[in-house]
Amino acid sequence: MELTEFRSRHEAAAADGIGIYGISVDSVFSHTAFAKELGGLPFDLIADFERKMVTDYGVRRDDVEGYSGIPRRTAFVIDRTGTITWTWITSREKPQPDYDRVIEEARKAAGGSPPAGPN
Repeated sequence: MELTEFRSRHEAAAADGIGIYGISVDSVFSHTAFAKELGGLPFDLIADFERKMVTDYGVRRDDVEGYSGIPRRTAFVIDRTGTITWTWITSREKPQPDYDRVIEEARKAAGGSPPAGPN
């Protein structure tokens, strides 16, 4: 699951100047309960209950009966100027992002470099 995977990488990401946020069309109350169920999250979950963000970012789905406006599972890397520099959108072939790649792209956008490997 993405949120727990990003939770495990949050400390190192934050040290590199990377902010992680989760966005969903669920309510703030739902997010609070969900985060508690996961044992807490070190980053904010943003409620897009009116589906404005999923529409504006082009990831809104209206093809699932009874679930109008749900988003496609997506990861965006946004730089300090607000420019989207990298995007991953779920597919049947790739239902989960490559978490290392997401962090690598975020590190680039933050102006950092990858951590040094073992000597």
